[in-house]
Amino acid sequence: METIVKGQLNVDVLKEDQDPHNKITVVGVSTVGMACAISILMKDLADELALVDVIEAKLKGKMMDLQYGSLFLKTSKIVSGKDYSVTANSKLLVVMAGALQQGGESHLNLFQHNVNIFQIIISNNVKYSSNCNLLTVSNPVDIFTYMERYSWESTSNFQHD
Repeated sequence: METIVKGQLNVDVLKEDQDPHNKITVVGVSTVGMACAISILMKDLADELALVDVIEAKLKGKMMDLQYGSLFLKTSKIVSGKDYSVTANSKLLVVMAGALQQGGESHLNLFQHNVNIFQIIISNNVKYSSNCNLLTVSNPVDIFTYMERYSWESTSNFQHD
């Protein structure tokens, strides 16, 4: 009798393992990235928000800020990590990542460094969310969009319509 009562009392109210229906990932938690993340939350565009950045300490602080504020929003699940596995099953990937230009660094060197960063982002995205849409918010946007498409095609089973 006791196990029956315990079984009835221990009901999962919220299943944590459910896949999100509308997950959005923001890559790069700079000022622009955080403005984008806050807009996504305020407009209730996602049921899960994932943040990715290479600077883990900054990332953790930004995520905690959003989690505190999410008590007043519908999007209750906010995750973050340096590892792209947190982006799994995303429907949209918003890319704002890129290196800052160092003193004396040429624009060409900066661009090459950012191309390398984007290739890492795209290959990880193909691995964890191959059917998502990409939104690029990094300059020069036209070149990065072209490069993303080329990288996507070369690392996945991408087919033209």
